[in-house]
This record gives sequence, C-alpha cells and structure tokens, in this order.
Amino acid sequence: MNPAESLQLGALYDALRTPAPMPADPAQLTGWMARVEADAALTGLISRVLNSGSATEAEVTDAQALFERNGTAADPARVTSAYDVLHRNAD
Repeated sequence: MNPAESLQLGALYDALRTPAPMPADPAQLTGWMARVEADAALTGLISRVLNSGSATEAEVTDAQALFERNGTAADPARVTSAYDVLHRNAD
C-alpha cells in the first residue's frame, strides 16, 4: 500500500471511529444500527490493514456487502474508494 492510500484510509478511520448519534425517532433506530455495523466492519478492517498489514479478500468483500446493504454515516464515495484500496491490497 502506498503512503497516499494509507493516509486516505487513516482519515476515513478517524471519521468513522465515532458513530453518528443515535436517532431520537425509534423508527430510525434499525437503520442507524445497520449503518453502525457496516461502518464498524470497515473501521476494523482499516485498523488491521494499517497496523498489521493484512485483510483477506473475503473479509473485504463481506464488509463491503454490509456497506452496500446498510449504507454508511460517512461520504459513500469515500467509503467506496476505501474499499477499492482494500481490495487492491487484500491477501
């Protein structure tokens, strides 16, 4: 992984570390929880890749499927770009 990719992933990691506040409307809670789960999966992968240098293609694919199904609290284009980086660098 090149330094620019590492910086890109690190910045997204920082943005995702704190989930969006829980919604006041109970009807929105399920969607919020699903986004938190998807963002947590990505945050965990980024942490592992940046700290130990590895994630498998299957792990990246599974986490990306959560994002595609549940969305994200971050900018979707940034998340898509991060998954591109993770796929290129997967074991």
